[in-house]
Amino acid sequence: MKRILLSLMTATWMSFCLGELAVASSWINIDFIKKNAVPVRRVTDDVIFLPRSNRVGVGELVVILRVQGDDVEVIARGNAETVQNNELLVVMDGKSITKIPKVRDLVVSLSKLKPAPEDPFFPQPPDNPIVEKADPYEPGYIVFEMGSNQGHFESQSPNQANQYKIYDYKFTEMHFLWYVDMFWRYGIEYQTSSANIPLQSYYREDRPTTAEETRMALHYRLLPVWKELRPTLKLISLSSKFDTTNEDEYVVSSQASGMGLGANFHYLFSDNLFKTKKGFGWAFNRVYFDMNYFPSYSVSDGEVSRGSSSSGTLMELKVGATALFYVPFIPWLKRYSVDVSYGMSQSQVTFSGDVKNATDGAYDIPPGQSYNESQSYIKIMLGLRLDDFISNIMKSR
Repeated sequence: MKRILLSLMTATWMSFCLGELAVASSWINIDFIKKNAVPVRRVTDDVIFLPRSNRVGVGELVVILRVQGDDVEVIARGNAETVQNNELLVVMDGKSITKIPKVRDLVVSLSKLKPAPEDPFFPQPPDNPIVEKADPYEPGYIVFEMGSNQGHFESQSPNQANQYKIYDYKFTEMHFLWYVDMFWRYGIEYQTSSANIPLQSYYREDRPTTAEETRMALHYRLLPVWKELRPTLKLISLSSKFDTTNEDEYVVSSQASGMGLGANFHYLFSDNLFKTKKGFGWAFNRVYFDMNYFPSYSVSDGEVSRGSSSSGTLMELKVGATALFYVPFIPWLKRYSVDVSYGMSQSQVTFSGDVKNATDGAYDIPPGQSYNESQSYIKIMLGLRLDDFISNIMKSR
């Protein structure tokens, strides 16, 4: 009976305070809210994580506010439950959520929302506005993607070597990306693609040919530089292999490798871990621009060789867009993505050292030559997006 009465009193008190807040929105001082609020550090499902502060205590009823200019909007309410790992955990009342809280929203204790009336005999000094800086944190997440990479490859040669290395291709590509929640600025990326290539010899005979590419990258995320425009820096390792049974110089087997730097600029239109409370839903996630430069890029040939050593550079550009889909009725696997991109690349390699010509001896490849290769492509990738469950297992909530 006591528990029922306590629940009724709590509900009545919260309803009264929220009603009072809605009526009093015209007199609420924005600076007073910012002074007495705690910024949201991160959100996981219905739990909000806050930095420890004497402004909100365990057991207090709270409201989550979104402040935009002079407008104050109540987007949820909840209760400060406990402290773990020097963070205060607030559990939201699911029925009260009108918008999903995010970093930079404010949490205010209902007990401190309205300032005490000033004593006319002992006036209080005026408050100095204090603007709280939100904790610079972005949640970690994991991406698995597979899809089609279709494009055109062309070799530009000053002689007969690789004159026939021109083809259209359709790669099958796999992509993995993990932004580590425990070290939220850092991410690791792995990407691989391969395909059979339709190539013919000088005598128009089909020659079995395969191509594959693998790259790994270390990412470093930066905070937004303008609104939701966010840059990411990358350190990239690239390796590729082109293997053909052609025996003359018109198409040459080769392997390439390089180390490079990259930058990604993307503008977010929705959260990377998009979620809806209304069942199935989708959101346009982002548009992005990728630029990678490999100052160290080298190629080595097979039986027929344009030289014993080489040095070169590689430049890559890509633009794309991503949409997210939320499917709540699938256990565990709820977020899916579709990514469409267009890209191009250009490489230049200069060979030196001894040349190895074809065994028939019909043509001698000139030594010390420079060769260019270019390609353009369109990728359509279907993916699965998860929050970083690995970090969640490794650290207690």
